[in-house]
Amino acid sequence: MEELGEFFGFMTGIGFSILLLNYLLKLLNRIWISKLPNNNFRKQYNLIMKFIVRNHRFFAFGTAILLGTHLYLQLTYRWLSLTGLIAAILMFANIGLGIIIFYFRKHNHKSLLLFHRFIALLLIAAVLVHLITKA
Repeated sequence: MEELGEFFGFMTGIGFSILLLNYLLKLLNRIWISKLPNNNFRKQYNLIMKFIVRNHRFFAFGTAILLGTHLYLQLTYRWLSLTGLIAAILMFANIGLGIIIFYFRKHNHKSLLLFHRFIALLLIAAVLVHLITKA
C-alpha cells in the first residue's frame, strides 16, 4: 500500500503540473508566441494552449480526486504528514476558490484571480517542502 500511496502522490504532482500550465502557457503566449508570424508552430501551440485552458477545471477536479486518494492512503496505511496536510489544504482551498471564480465569473474577480494565483505559488512551495522533508 505504501507504493500505491506514493503513486497517487506522484500522479497528484503531475495533475498539479498540468494545472500550472494554464498560467504558464498564457504567459508565454502573451510575451513571445503572439509576436511570432502565423506559422505551424504558433498554430500547434495555440491548439495545446486552448486545450489546457478549456479543460483547466476538469484537470483540477481530477487532481482533487487523486489528492483525496493519496491523502486517504497515507492516513490509513502510513502516518499524518504535516507538510503534506498543509499542501492538501492549500490545494483544496485553491480548487474551492477556482470554483467560486468560475461560477461567479460574470462579476469582476481580478482580486480573487490574483489570490488564486498566490495560493498556487504557496502551494508550489508547500509541495517542494513536502517532497524534500517527507515529513
